[in-house]
Formats: sequence, structure tokens, C-alpha cells
Amino acid sequence: MTEHCSAPELSTRTDAGVVTVHCTGELDLGTARRLRDRLLAPIRARARGVVADLTETTFCDSTVFSVLVEAHRDADALNVAFAIAPDDVAVARPLHILGLDELLPLHPGRAAAQAAVAEAWPEDRRIS
Repeated sequence: MTEHCSAPELSTRTDAGVVTVHCTGELDLGTARRLRDRLLAPIRARARGVVADLTETTFCDSTVFSVLVEAHRDADALNVAFAIAPDDVAVARPLHILGLDELLPLHPGRAAAQAAVAEAWPEDRRIS
């Protein structure tokens, strides 16, 4: 039997100051550092907002969940809007089982996560 793994890909897009990190494939210990760097760099640079788009992620392990918690805490501390769009089975379900859905800002899809980040931006800091 041949095991088929979905190689992870991380891409970043910035639109109106909102950074979206799109992840596809399997995320684990081997990719956690890259994901951490992609999420924390714009948060620490005080981007308008950051979205972790995990809608095409096929597997996540606990190291990735730790990265999401760290990104959320850093974003909160720096007043940077942060949202996560998880895949229902590979990401949202394990987060729910672990109780992390109570802590993390999860949204049903990339568009909803991006809208949540845009709405969180204080009126006095919005770009006209």
C-alpha cells in the first residue's frame, strides 16, 4: 500500500494591510516553524490584521495548534486583528475536541475570517 501525503504549501497575500497566510496540505512539526514565521512576522510588524487560511489543510498536529495559540496571543497583545479559517475535519474538529475553539477566533471560511479582521480594525485607524 502506498501512502499519499499532501506536501504542505504556504503562501502569503497582503490586501489593504490584511495579511492572509494560506496553507495547503499536511501541517506538522516539519512545517510548524515556517507557519509560525509567516504568522508572527506581520503580527509583530503590527499589520492591520492577519488571517490563517487553513481551509485547504488536510492534517494538523499539536505543534501547529501551539503556533495558532501563540499567534492569537501575540496578536491580542499587540492589538492586531487575527482570525482563523479552519478546514472542518482536519482543523476545526481537533480544535473543538481540545477545547481550543473556545479560545481561538475561528470563522467558517476565508471570506468570513477576512471580514472579521476588517471589522475589528478601529475606525480611527482605517485607511480611506
